[in-house]
Amino acid sequence: MPRPISPEQKREWEERVHLQKESGQTALRWCRELQVNYNLFLYWRRRFGLAPTRTITRSSFKELPNSSDNTGITIAYQQIQIHLAKDFDPVVLMRCLRALKAERCYTAPTQVV
Repeated sequence: MPRPISPEQKREWEERVHLQKESGQTALRWCRELQVNYNLFLYWRRRFGLAPTRTITRSSFKELPNSSDNTGITIAYQQIQIHLAKDFDPVVLMRCLRALKAERCYTAPTQVV
């Protein structure tokens, strides 16, 4: 069971969160300079609902050019490449993967002389 939080402790953390925000420094830098536990600071900031919000903008993503010659995908692993056409048959893919798995597990018999 969590330890009860005193009103004094709550006020102390509210003040710390407020001071960091006014400082203009990042939370990490502010905590390092004042020797405040960073993870504890983040906990209290979230608890007070003052954690910065992150927004994702369209510029966060890179738009890929639409290419008519891109008719599927290629899976590459080590020296093996499998190209799947846009309308590939999943059964054929499973057969290829099983064959590759069997090949990988296969060990050549050793000759006894």
